Amino acid sequence: MPKKELPRKVIRQENLWPTPYWYTNIWEFIRSETRVTFNEDFTGWVQGQMEKNKSVIKSNRGGWQSDLYSPDHVEFKPLVEQIVEVCQHLPLNIKQIQIPQLWVNVNKKGDWNTIHQHGQYTLAGTYYVKVPEDSGRIVFRDPRPAAIGNKFMVDRFDKGEFFNIKPLEGMLIIWPSYLDHFVEPSNSDEERISISFDINT
Repeated sequence: MPKKELPRKVIRQENLWPTPYWYTNIWEFIRSETRVTFNEDFTGWVQGQMEKNKSVIKSNRGGWQSDLYSPDHVEFKPLVEQIVEVCQHLPLNIKQIQIPQLWVNVNKKGDWNTIHQHGQYTLAGTYYVKVPEDSGRIVFRDPRPAAIGNKFMVDRFDKGEFFNIKPLEGMLIIWPSYLDHFVEPSNSDEERISISFDINT
């Protein structure tokens, strides 16, 4: 009697605990033939603030960081509207969006930001106003402490403990607030300007 053939073995894969991040480009903030763009206008405003106010020291090592601003502040309102619109289109079924605070970061040559996170909020993000070449990437760290100890899986499956993004002018990035992140030192002679913010839902 012939041996009964067994069903073919199928190996399936499911991924547990993936960590998303979202990004888009706000083209209308960087291109206009008829008016001053948001980025141009905001850059001029920041220069004035830097002349009048000392830097706040948090995760920044060097550079200039502003005090916290309300989303109602006139200079930030166009960006706040964009953030809210993007959040409404995320696959997270967000009903309400609150942006408790925004702040400005200006990094010059050699300036950087130490690793940190915004865990007390739901989401965090950054919008890039001015990004000269080689002015430092934003780098995210695997949020799973136990996984980091498994070099075999981290190297072969997770593609490493760190993931970096090279920002572009006009780019808006949003991520879960628990993600550790840092900013590499800038090697540019020009300053890089970004706006960071926190989100509660």
